[in-house]
Amino acid sequence: MYCPKCKETFEEGSRRFCPTDGSRLISESTGSNPERKGGIFGNLIPKIEAVSDLDETLSDFPSFTISEPKGVPTPAGKKAAEPDIFFELDDLQPEPDPVPPVFVRLAETPETQARPIARKVQPFEIPAGHVDLGGADRAPGIAADFIQSDPGSFVGRVVKGRYKVTEFLGGDETGLAYLADDKIVADKMVLVRILPENESDEILGSILAEERVSLSHFSHPNIARLIDSGEFTSGTTFLISEYVDALSVNDILSIHGQFDASRTARVIRQAASALNEAHQEGILHRDLRPENLIIDTSAGETEQTKLVNFGASNGEPTAQNIAYKAPEILDGRIATIASDIFSLGAVAYEMLTGRIPFDGSTPREIFRAQNAGLEIPPTQTRPDLPHSVDDILKKALSFNAAERFPKARDFGDALYAALAEPAPQVILDEIPDASESGRATALFPGSILELEPAVTTDKAVAVKSPAAAIPPSDEPAWKNRSPEPPAHENSLSRILGILGILAVLGLLGFGLYYVVNRVPPLADQTANSAQTASPTVSSTEMPPMPRNISQPPNTNFYENSKQNLKGDLLRNFVGFKIYYPKDWKVNGPQESASATGRGKFLDISRSTLDGRLKEQMLISYYPSKGTFAEDTERFRQMVNETNETLKKLLPGYQMVSEGEIKINGDWSAYQIKFQGGGTSESGEKLVVWGRRLFIPAARPGVRNGFEITMLATSLADDVRSVDDIGVHGELAAILDSFEPSQNF
Repeated sequence: MYCPKCKETFEEGSRRFCPTDGSRLISESTGSNPERKGGIFGNLIPKIEAVSDLDETLSDFPSFTISEPKGVPTPAGKKAAEPDIFFELDDLQPEPDPVPPVFVRLAETPETQARPIARKVQPFEIPAGHVDLGGADRAPGIAADFIQSDPGSFVGRVVKGRYKVTEFLGGDETGLAYLADDKIVADKMVLVRILPENESDEILGSILAEERVSLSHFSHPNIARLIDSGEFTSGTTFLISEYVDALSVNDILSIHGQFDASRTARVIRQAASALNEAHQEGILHRDLRPENLIIDTSAGETEQTKLVNFGASNGEPTAQNIAYKAPEILDGRIATIASDIFSLGAVAYEMLTGRIPFDGSTPREIFRAQNAGLEIPPTQTRPDLPHSVDDILKKALSFNAAERFPKARDFGDALYAALAEPAPQVILDEIPDASESGRATALFPGSILELEPAVTTDKAVAVKSPAAAIPPSDEPAWKNRSPEPPAHENSLSRILGILGILAVLGLLGFGLYYVVNRVPPLADQTANSAQTASPTVSSTEMPPMPRNISQPPNTNFYENSKQNLKGDLLRNFVGFKIYYPKDWKVNGPQESASATGRGKFLDISRSTLDGRLKEQMLISYYPSKGTFAEDTERFRQMVNETNETLKKLLPGYQMVSEGEIKINGDWSAYQIKFQGGGTSESGEKLVVWGRRLFIPAARPGVRNGFEITMLATSLADDVRSVDDIGVHGELAAILDSFEPSQNF
């Protein structure tokens, strides 16, 4: 046997590999057989035979070896073979010295088969398999993405290479929240929550990690979806979830107080259904409280409840959630399905009554109150509620976990069915019956006469008429309001009816006076407050009742929704409906191109056959505090902003008037009238009249109002002055059909 490399011979069968270079030894009889055809691997594994005529043999391919050019002897009288070029790099230039090793094709003659010079390859000489971007282009390490001592520095960072943090929303004991933009999906915002460092045991940490994995694969319309999660190198955990830009139950409680019974029924049933589905997947919330129930109205008039912050809490009591914690949690035990049901029951109790079910300043005090039972049933605070609601909430808030509802859905369905029952009818003996208030209510439907006044006596407050039953659907309660007057009437209602009639007549007289004499500018109103009526008080300001508008013929229906919005329009969404003629041109939503500008939800216009503008309406938003009284100071700023903007756009611009008006079912609005115009190149004179309305939502705390701009030129039909804008012409019908959303 011999080595094919060093040619050293060995005794047949004494060894299999060469001790010098490790090559496999070849039998001399096999190597000397020139007719053997074992294919391309024939010399490596001698026993393999060629299996077909198509099998390639080693002689069909040139042999290659690495050699140093300076050390390769060239036989005398013979030129060295030129190397075959298999590919070319246009951007590489040969270096004169040193010359790197090259692949050289050896001549097939025995004289040229020189033994290659052995060369050891150093590891640092091997080129890297990646592109080195250098320090300037390299992104900072993930450890630098969050600094516990400086949360504000996290703004501007990119998480997971995809989510750019844009705003710090704040934080509490459960973590810090940031708003981020998705760099892959345009105009999509997500919520990045940085969880606090805690000393939870390994078992609970493992459970939470498994639940977060399950959440990432779990989707429910009433749960804000967990998109991603991770951990920085420092050990800080973060969650990336769906962002819902809407008010929470806590926000609404702080603004309006207790919820309507029908609205409570819808919200709790949706939340209970979502919670039930999560429980079936082995996922607990552990931190149910009003802040984590969001009321989303982006889908239109139907409200959608969203449970947020799943997987963000380890279940420990904090100052924010202690009032909603189950007794077993306050006692130091682990969270269960029954614990989540207890927390949801506490939220439902607060929505109905405006107060928490168990009072106490410390966990021990609250625990003792829970052990004593529910002392103040909901019907004691709200006599208009059915008595069955007391039993349902007592069961959900039971001290013993085994006595609560077995499933969250059972609690939600039971509460919804109970709130659909009519309330008991109680008539106070001190209030005699009457017969005139029913007629007054019928004469003025939708007026304040339909509201039952609060009666303060030394006795318990009684309800004169039964509460309206909840409709068996999630439609808003106003769509099912009965127009019929109450069956029982009294002398107090008669007095209120007469006062209501006088008030309406006074309002009509004031409206006629206003048409003749416009309200003076805002500055004049402030300076002469003794002579001008003061704005509506914010504590009593409420939006007017919704109108049921039939669609006029030859019109299109438009309802503003978040589906096709992005940028500032998505962040400052306001809902509305409108009808416009089919022959009007429609421009879709146009978000603002600058950080300080405001986009347009709708831009509709009508032009002449040659493309010259006749009439136009643009609907946008403006920053508001929710009510007309609270926006009074802002209107001056909006007027100045309008004047500065239109002076640059409209030749000969001048403001004609400004002041408060009422439109479309008694909506309070602030109005600016203006005009401008000039002469075209052909010598034609064109006048432009305009009117801009700022309409608050009439709900304290709502951050955006409606801004409507109407324009008409001297080419428009039936428009001859600025006072005709929205009064005559097609803009009048369009403005009359404008209906703001009732859900904020």
